[in-house]
Amino acid sequence: MAWKLKARGLEEEIGREVINELQAAGWQDERRFTESFIRSHHSRGQGPVKIRFELRQKGIDDTLIEEVMLNLDLDWIALAKQIYRRKYGQRPIPDRNEYGRRYRFMAQRGFEMEQIRTLLDDS
Repeated sequence: MAWKLKARGLEEEIGREVINELQAAGWQDERRFTESFIRSHHSRGQGPVKIRFELRQKGIDDTLIEEVMLNLDLDWIALAKQIYRRKYGQRPIPDRNEYGRRYRFMAQRGFEMEQIRTLLDDS
């Protein structure tokens, strides 16, 4: 969360002190923020790759991100299918170019390569 304070012109050292005080008082919790962020972005149709990237940009530790993602037990395959069906319906993939377009669409949404391949190969 120090990135928010730094963006507003607060010195990094002071920002860390403020965050430590807020955490000690129970007003700021990175785990709770991470859980909320993941749930929120999952409900917006974003995949795990994109969510991880955005959390890292916010300074959240990789270990915490992975732990929270495992504990939330979200169904990424079902989400990928929902996003894919909303965009493409039941239309078959006519050629390699269209396969590539659909693959890139799903990758931009933040889904993993294996999830995308499984989805497209089943279409």
